[in-house]
Order: sequence, then C-alpha cells, then structure tokens
Amino acid sequence: MSLLNTGFLWALAALSVPLWVHLRRRMQYRQLPVGSLRFLNEVLQERRRRSRFEEIPLLLLRLLCVVLLAVVFCRPFLSSSVKTVADPAETVILLDASGSVTEAMKTAGMNFVQRAALGVTEGGKLTLAQFSDDVAVIPDAGKWAPRAGSPTDLTRAMNWALDRLGNGGAGQSGKVVLIAHLAEGSLPPSPPRVWPPGVALEVHALKPASLQNAAVSQVTLLTPYVMEEMEIEAEVHLPTGVDRRVSLKAEGITITQSVPEGGDRVIFRLKPPRDEVRGTISLSGGDDWPADDERPFAVRWVQPRQVMLVDGSPGNTPFEGQAYFVDKALTASGAAHGKTPFQPEIVYGLSARQGAADLSGVAAVALCGLPVVSTADARLLAQYVETGGGLLVALDARWTRGASAVLETAGLLPPGIRPATGASMPALAEEAGPVRALTTWERTHPILAPHDGKDGGDLREAEWRDAFDVPVETGWKALATLDGGHALLLEKSAAATSKGRVLVLAHSLTREWTDLPRDPLFVPLVKSLFTHVAQAEAASPELKPHYPGVHESRPPGLYTDAAGNTNIVAAAPAESLVNDVEVVALRQAFGAPDSTIPLVTPQNDLALARASVPWRHELWPWVVVALLILLMVENVVAARRLQPSSAR
Repeated sequence: MSLLNTGFLWALAALSVPLWVHLRRRMQYRQLPVGSLRFLNEVLQERRRRSRFEEIPLLLLRLLCVVLLAVVFCRPFLSSSVKTVADPAETVILLDASGSVTEAMKTAGMNFVQRAALGVTEGGKLTLAQFSDDVAVIPDAGKWAPRAGSPTDLTRAMNWALDRLGNGGAGQSGKVVLIAHLAEGSLPPSPPRVWPPGVALEVHALKPASLQNAAVSQVTLLTPYVMEEMEIEAEVHLPTGVDRRVSLKAEGITITQSVPEGGDRVIFRLKPPRDEVRGTISLSGGDDWPADDERPFAVRWVQPRQVMLVDGSPGNTPFEGQAYFVDKALTASGAAHGKTPFQPEIVYGLSARQGAADLSGVAAVALCGLPVVSTADARLLAQYVETGGGLLVALDARWTRGASAVLETAGLLPPGIRPATGASMPALAEEAGPVRALTTWERTHPILAPHDGKDGGDLREAEWRDAFDVPVETGWKALATLDGGHALLLEKSAAATSKGRVLVLAHSLTREWTDLPRDPLFVPLVKSLFTHVAQAEAASPELKPHYPGVHESRPPGLYTDAAGNTNIVAAAPAESLVNDVEVVALRQAFGAPDSTIPLVTPQNDLALARASVPWRHELWPWVVVALLILLMVENVVAARRLQPSSAR
C-alpha cells in the first residue's frame, strides 16, 4: 500500500489530544481520608478498577479514530500494472463498383484483392466493401459487381473507411486498401478531413485498356415552352476516328444527324405528337463502356404563362409606357430559342380588350400606371384574384387618387396612398422625389432572393425615386423599403387574397424617373415579379434522371411507376470521362501520407502494443467507512461508561 499525500502524516501529532484529555481527567480526583467513609473502601477500589478497565479501550478507540482520519487525507492506494494487448488492426478494402470499371479491370482487381487479403496479419480483421454513389459491405470478393453507368463518390467511400477504423483519435490504426479506377473528376478539390497518422493507405489503380470512349452525356430541351417546333440538344463526346452519326428515336420519329469534327453538340428539331416526348439519343460507340452510348430522355412542353399588360396611357408613342418595357423584359432571354415562361399581351385599357370580362387562361394582370379604373373593372379584378389570378399594380406619374380609391375599395391597394413629396402628379412626373437606395428587404422572398449580389444583380446598386408614401396596413406586408422609410414593394397576405396574389410596386418601370430599364437588374427583377405573381414556380419542362448505384438497381432506360409518372434511369455523365490520374494526385487530394514513409502506430510497434499500463486502486473510501464504524463503537462505549452503576 502507498500513500498519495504523505504530508498529512503530520496529522498524527493530534494523537496527543485524547491522551492529554484522559490524563487531565485522572488528575482531577484527589484521595482524602474521611472517617465516615472507611467502610466504603472496598466498594471504591472495585469501581476504580472497573473505570480503569473501561477508560483504556475508550482511549484506544479515540486514538484509532485520529489515525484513520489522518490516513483518509493521505489517500492510500494499491498500485500494480497490467499487460494490455492492442486489438488486431483492421484492413478495409474498397472496391470501385462505378460505371467506369469494366470486366477486364475487375479481373485485374481480383488479383489485388487476393494480395491485400494475404497481407492481413494473424488475428486481424478484414472488411470488404464496394462503392459507387454509396458504400455497401460485401461478404467476399465474389460479390463485387460494378454497375454500368453508376457514378463514383470516392470522398464518401474514403470517409466511410476512416470512420470504420475509428474516430480519428491518436490511437486510430488500420489500413485502407483502395482498388479503383482513378478517373478525372473523382478527386476532391481539397482534403475532406485530416488523415489519421496511424492509418495506412494502399492504392491499386485499375487501368482501362483504352481511353477512347464515345458517349451521349447530356440531353437538354432548348424550347421548354410550346412553340412550332421542339428543339432537343444532345451533348456528345466523340473521339477521333469513330462514327460521328447521332440518332434520336422518340414517339415513332427517327432523326439522324452527323456531328462535325471538333463539335460536341447536335440539335434535333421535331414536331412532337404530344406535349411529353420520351425516347433515346444514341451513337455507335464500339468501346468498353456501352452504357453511355444510348441515353434515355423524357421532356415535356409547358404552356407559357399568359400575362396581360394593361396600359391605359402609353404616352406619345407605344414605346414610352410601362407596358412596353415590361413586355420586352418578359420576352427577353439570356440565350436563343426563347426560353421565357411568359406570353405577354399589351392592351390599352382593361375594358378595351376583347372578352375583357373573361380572364380565364390569364395567369397575371399588370396595371401599368392606369389613370382611371372603373368600378366594374375593379370588381372583375377582385374576382379574378379570388379565383387564383395574379395582379401587379405599378404606380407611376399617371397615378390618380380616383383610380387608387376604386382599387382600394376592391381590396387591391392599401388605403391612403399619396405622393411622398406632397406635390401633385403633374409635378411628380418631373420630379418624383429624391433618389433612394434599398435599406431593408426580405432577402428570402422568392422575388428578392435571386437579387442579393448573385447572378440576378444586386438590389443595393439600383436607384429608386422616393415617389409614393404607401402605408403598410393590416393584410399587407412590405417586402422592400427605401432609405427614406417608404415601402417600395408590398404584397397582400395570402389569407386576404384567397387563391391569388397581389403585388404593389411604388415605382415606375419606365425611364421617367431613373434609368432602371437599362440596368442589368431590370430583366431578372421583372421576371421574378411575374414568376411569383403568376405562380409559375412549378413549371418543370425536364425530368431529372436517376443514376444506377447502390440504391438504384434498374439498368438505364425509361420506366413508368404505379402512378403513371415517367422515370428515367441514365448513366452518370461523369462516368463518361475515363481519363485517369496518378496515385500521387489521389494521396494529395486526401492528405494521405506517402506509402514509403513507415507509420509509427500501435500495430507496427509490438512493444508499444503490449506495454504495461499503470493501475491504481484507491483505498480512502474504505478507510472512511472504517472510521464511521469506529466512531459508532466509540459512542456506544462512552455512553455505557456514563450510565450509573446499579446499587448493591
């Protein structure tokens, strides 16, 4: 037994305290000869002998209590050492089951598996797993089955192996054996985690017999909205010397076109018999990867959203009103083939439109600075919004209090709109107020989220005139506010507008007050406004394909589920890139150490693996228990001594 705090042994000096108490108590009694008590001499001698017999054990008990109390503070313990043996190191073999692994590469990989299995130490653990888009443990190498067209997620596989070997602590050890085709694009741009120093990495790269792979890697619908012809673009990869003919087969239609040398795209034009077109685009590859020689696709035409732009006062020419600029923004496209979901129609007054009372088929109506709105038109618009239509009211210099009052009564404008400067509207056309910038806006709103410094532009850089004071009443929400404190864009709550949506823009969409139509922000902002108000977010002309893998067992092709929906299973485009990289690049990408540097790990140092580990068992809790028991005994003995003896 050893003591952790030997300094507390000085507490044994307290043993003098009970000794002094007992000696002091004996000194308090003096013997005096009294004649009348001489007959009690024998009784006193007997009591003295009994008191002496009881005081000695009591003294010893109290001395022992002091000793135990000092021992408790010294913290006694029993020390020893035990031999520990490290768990056998585990070896994880990762087998590439992606679409770029051919049968010939798998045969070569089986030899690497056997070599890796022979290198497992006696008693060590061996885990086999194949990976593509996910990782799956397999019982033996015979279950290794690469899937045609399956993508490669090498980062997920390596992280899975490291997690299996441990938690990344100092004692983590083991070995990862990677048997894979190291294709371009499969490596992470930076190490996803710190590589554990005790884990070795052994890499066996599977090399394809040829790096020539012809593939159809992507299919895109260039005309997603109903037009005279449908245009489908195929992105292909054609090595030199292969057949450059590409064929489309869909809905009983077959079209074959040749891709010019150096080209990688081909466009097929057809008049589809129905809105949804299902088929395949194929080429004659003749290589080791036939899964990407034919690519299934399913595309559908979406009806463009019809938008009515009501401009009651276009100006001196039709090219000055708000409807003109809005129309150009809605029909503008960043690319060819008219990729816009809107089909605008300009009318000069709602009542002037033929069939004005029937707004069925119109997804949104925009009132572009109307000076006059009749009560009948306001009621028609209110009913239109109730049934799911969208309304955008853009205020400009043609605003009149009368038109505003009619729309306010119909619940289509917040009450109390007035010019911010207090001037009349004719003066407002010349000077609409100071130039302002946005200070607050709801950045997560579908209208404004794309314009927070990304591709859709930055709202903070645009200039706005502080033209109107629009009170934010109950049922209305300010989506954007100018630095003057006035709301710029408001939306009526969904509960108040039933199925439809109502937006109010307190600024002109012309060039009267600012040069907003020439700002790069203008077109994406206008499209965002109408996409939201027309509820056009759900338009999806293209069906996204699924890729074969661990959780997708179907081969590439077209399928129909129980609900009648079309499902596409196609080869992952990244698997068409079969050019490989060197093992050194893989080690750098994952931050793994060089295989030529020996690892200092428990599995490589048997002396460290079987080292003696100190073991200590502290005894002070048991000493405390003994002290408590001793105090109870001392209390019993002391209580018996104080009891009066029975008379004889």
